[in-house]
Amino acid sequence: MPRSKPAGAEVKGRPDATVKLRRLHPRRTPNQARSRDTVQAVLRAAGDAIERDGLDRLTTRRIAALAGISVGALYEYFPNKQAVVYALVTDWMERVFSLLDGLHPVRGGAEDILSYLGKQIDQMADLYRAQPGLGALITMVTSVAELRDAVQKHDERCEASVASALQYFAPEADAQDVHSAARTIAIIAHEILCEAVARNAPDADRLMRNLKICVFALGTRLLLPR
Repeated sequence: MPRSKPAGAEVKGRPDATVKLRRLHPRRTPNQARSRDTVQAVLRAAGDAIERDGLDRLTTRRIAALAGISVGALYEYFPNKQAVVYALVTDWMERVFSLLDGLHPVRGGAEDILSYLGKQIDQMADLYRAQPGLGALITMVTSVAELRDAVQKHDERCEASVASALQYFAPEADAQDVHSAARTIAIIAHEILCEAVARNAPDADRLMRNLKICVFALGTRLLLPR
């Protein structure tokens, strides 16, 4: 995800910002399977609506209709459409982290650094493709102050997982070099995936091949003798 300033700087000294952030959170957390299914249906419907008509035309009525529930049922979980979009973004970021962390070599995700990085790019591309309305969501993330803290924490978690995996494969590598490589991989992978997948670039296949070349170069460099 793109880098953002911490949200704390935006909220401090501004009570209205704290209220605004509170209104973005769900009314309640679904604990039963049926409730979780309803929330996931709402999030999928919101993504589909954004994909078709854009963020500006998104309404709670439209989301509820696509999800197959009443507006009242939607309001049981979300106070407004902004809260639905906030949940959609944070849910997607959680899935990104879960995918990355699941590929960590200590969990049997890969046998060597190249297979680890290759799986990371291929599976991340599938995840980006599977998220409807991703281009609009990414644009929104960079402009909504209330999301910046969540984005920063997400970035830190992803980079820490990737750095840990790289260090596993290159135990002799300098820790600062490892973290720098992890951060660079996260930045270029996100930007290229957005261009190739979310924005449907005409040269998407070439961009993805070049992304792998860059990522492989960053990873294998850590294996060289210091």
